[in-house]
Amino acid sequence: MANVYSTICPGCNFGCGLYIRENGNLDVDFRKSSPANSGKLCRFGMSLPRLYTPVRSMVDGKEVELTEAAKDAAKRISASKGSVAFLSFGNTTCEEHLAFGKLGEAYLCTGADFEALPKDTYQTISVGIPYSEIEAAKHIVLFIDPYEQYPLIVRRILSAKKKGAKITSVWWKDLPLADENLRPADVSKLKLSGDSLVIADFHPLSDMENVKNVLSLAKNAGARITFLKPFANSTGAYILSKDAKQKSLVQLVEDINKGAIKTLFCLESDPGEMIPAETLGKLTTLIVQTGMASAITKKAHVVIAHEPLYKKKGTLINNEGRAQSLGGEGTRGLDALGVMAGVKFEFGVLNESVKKTIGINSIDEFTIPKYDRPGYAAPQASVKPVDAKTALVSVFNPFMWFGLPDDNDFVEMNLNTARALKLLKSGTLKIRSNGSAIEKRFKIGPVQENVLLTGRKFGIEKGMLTPVEISR
Repeated sequence: MANVYSTICPGCNFGCGLYIRENGNLDVDFRKSSPANSGKLCRFGMSLPRLYTPVRSMVDGKEVELTEAAKDAAKRISASKGSVAFLSFGNTTCEEHLAFGKLGEAYLCTGADFEALPKDTYQTISVGIPYSEIEAAKHIVLFIDPYEQYPLIVRRILSAKKKGAKITSVWWKDLPLADENLRPADVSKLKLSGDSLVIADFHPLSDMENVKNVLSLAKNAGARITFLKPFANSTGAYILSKDAKQKSLVQLVEDINKGAIKTLFCLESDPGEMIPAETLGKLTTLIVQTGMASAITKKAHVVIAHEPLYKKKGTLINNEGRAQSLGGEGTRGLDALGVMAGVKFEFGVLNESVKKTIGINSIDEFTIPKYDRPGYAAPQASVKPVDAKTALVSVFNPFMWFGLPDDNDFVEMNLNTARALKLLKSGTLKIRSNGSAIEKRFKIGPVQENVLLTGRKFGIEKGMLTPVEISR
């Protein structure tokens, strides 16, 4: 008999509802009642069966029980006191994140660099606007590629366009749904008003000067703004950690490199796509707690394996601020955190704390809580143009964040650039940067001159924009 779970897609913070069916194999079924996506799924959501690879608890390569792995992790954390960092990007439940925050009070990293932003912008970045407001907008300005990054938002944008909305794209390539395409370097030509709605994204690798610039543009024009986010519970993690002393990903990398952090504990988060391999290699101990196998679990000294997200009992908060319940009953992840903390974390107590924090009495995905959205002062930004003849631009998407194989493993480029290099159809392109070189397939598209776009991470990048040299 098949087991069916109602859950939330872990691909991004859009909050798409679906059913997982376990019947020997893993299948995905639509959940039409979901207010976020009304039964639709993007190609990542449909790929979930290949995401959930079973994982086992391990200590130094030896398989053990979950409790034994958690106890071993606790000993290593205690032995490394003062040099331990706790990393959670928001791919777990609100309840687990609260428990994790108590465990990692000394050095908690959610990946977001809030320290670089004015405090009066935190709520604006943490909680987005309802998707219904996107459909009702008169002018939408995109600082994202919705097709690549957040596909389910495309339906909302097209609905607004059908009602007469103008769509402006500020991007490195022309977007088919846009009425007006501007390049990032030409953002001064952008005309905003009180009728405009700006859509950008916010993630651990975001350039904070660009984030501040977008905030300023919206504030100065009186326009609304919403930030989409990449992890299933990004909004929940930000809201629940707002009073914690968070460290940014940049700070974490710096502290590992200088030897201040020797032990890293990752909760449902793969730092391999965020932190350079040479930096991770400097750690004395890597502890990973997760519900699925990945490249990082193979490198970890301790793996604490529990149920996958769809089997967990708990709450996620999507980009609109909707509190959504998962359909599982598993609390093994919470139990493991309790073993390490030396206390028993009661799910009911943590769940009540989540509801109190967001001001609700019950978890109801069909009601968006009333969040306090204070006005903010336009932050000062000093965005620098790319000082390079050619730049590789990473367009981060769910496949990249999860390290999954993807058919889109190519770079997209302008036809003129391809002709100048005399590239051959179905051939490859050589890309050099930071002392390394790779050879990749390419695709021709309406891309800005001397820009390469990629939805994959190649390992030669040092951020979202990387100066490169290219050849046949």
